[in-house]
Amino acid sequence: MAQIKDLLNDHCSTGNKKPIILPLITLILFGHLANPAQALVLYVDRETNQVYTSPGKNRVKLGKFKQVEEDETVHTTEELHELDAKIDQKIEELKAIEASIKEQQNEIKVAEQKEDEATEKTESAKKDEKKWYDNFKIGGYTQFRYNAGLSGDYKDLSSPGDKGIEDDTNFYIRRARLVFSGDITDHLKIYMQTEFASGDVSVRDMYGDIFFDKKKEFRIRPGLSKIPNSFEILQSSRDRLAFERADPLASGIRNERDMGIFFYWTPEKIQKRFSYLKSNNLKGSGDYGVIGFGLYDGQGINEHDLNDNVHFAARITYPFEFKNGQFFETGVYGYTGRFVPTVGTNNGAGITAAPTFNSKGYRDERIGFHAILYPQPFGLQTEWNWGKSPQLSADRSQIISGDINGGYVQAMYKIDNAWGTWIPYVKWQTYDGAEKFTTNAPLSKVRETEVGLEWKIRPEIELTAAYSNMDRTNVKTLEQVKNANIMRFQLQWMY
Repeated sequence: MAQIKDLLNDHCSTGNKKPIILPLITLILFGHLANPAQALVLYVDRETNQVYTSPGKNRVKLGKFKQVEEDETVHTTEELHELDAKIDQKIEELKAIEASIKEQQNEIKVAEQKEDEATEKTESAKKDEKKWYDNFKIGGYTQFRYNAGLSGDYKDLSSPGDKGIEDDTNFYIRRARLVFSGDITDHLKIYMQTEFASGDVSVRDMYGDIFFDKKKEFRIRPGLSKIPNSFEILQSSRDRLAFERADPLASGIRNERDMGIFFYWTPEKIQKRFSYLKSNNLKGSGDYGVIGFGLYDGQGINEHDLNDNVHFAARITYPFEFKNGQFFETGVYGYTGRFVPTVGTNNGAGITAAPTFNSKGYRDERIGFHAILYPQPFGLQTEWNWGKSPQLSADRSQIISGDINGGYVQAMYKIDNAWGTWIPYVKWQTYDGAEKFTTNAPLSKVRETEVGLEWKIRPEIELTAAYSNMDRTNVKTLEQVKNANIMRFQLQWMY
């Protein structure tokens, strides 16, 4: 029994998971059957009757004999059966012990698994617990251009929207933007954008989106940001096909931005549509709400208000999705306020004395519409607006309130192949109205056709080439430049 106890103790202390019944049975039987008394073979000498333990001459084998102790017990059949029953009982007891050991081992194993799972969840939670700056992103893009005059009076050209359209300008960087953005919490997102082109660092965007709900359907946007007006005004220059925004729209909100506060509402379903239109290179404008409206200074980007009067802007748009997957977006927009123009002399235009003007400002209001059939593969885009704006009088002596009228139409076709994405396009625009952000708010007349091809070589690299026929007012000399033909190239890289 001491050997049996030693075996059990060893089995439990080492955590051995192998069955122990067979070893125990063997040990028990071995303990009862092993080490019998030694049996002796005896031999007798016929002549001397002497008994020997080894064979020899005249020795006859008597048989095998074993030593019998005086206290040796001879077991009866009943006793042997009783012994077998005890052995069977011991075996059952040992089986119960082994089952108990297995149950304890399983309980320990389950406890260890739960502990491991809890540890993994804790470590996973620590990994998922990000700081606000872990969600911060840095990106941007750069546009490198080259202009080449072909024919006509291209040397006399000047454009308020593109300083590269001037004489003696070849290579130049049109835009160099660096963007910082990120979700600080589920209810706050910040966005900052700086401009490094032309050697002057300036702030382009600096705002926070404050969300009222977890779906982010309702939000306000205080700070320096784009004005909810038009489609092309809100479309990023990194996504736009044409080299510049059309003058009829850009003349109302030059540089697209101002200081103010706006409210936007975008249902969750429409948020996904806006995101899809941008991420799939369909030239979307991004999420500026199905409904967007608010107040802003009205004097232009990074300019102080001059008349203690704010502008009000509002926009409604909706991107429809047809059963065949085609997207079509349409909407209306407008703004109103009073704008104070900058006045001064302009010897090149024959203005030797600054025009008289009302320091309280002039009516500045527009209303327009947009419609976009997204390129899948054929696309069509158009906008038009009408309104009032401060404007230099015909005799160039004073600022008056004048009418504006203009818009554009653009056709495009998207081709995807092994060489990248190709989008040939044609854009025609017309505008009659003032350039209110230019000194003395001169009247501008624009008739322009642009034919180009955008080639997205890789998601981060894009090359565009375009020919333009221009008939536009040089707002510096106030002379009309007609039938000027130029070729422009742009390499854009995004990061």
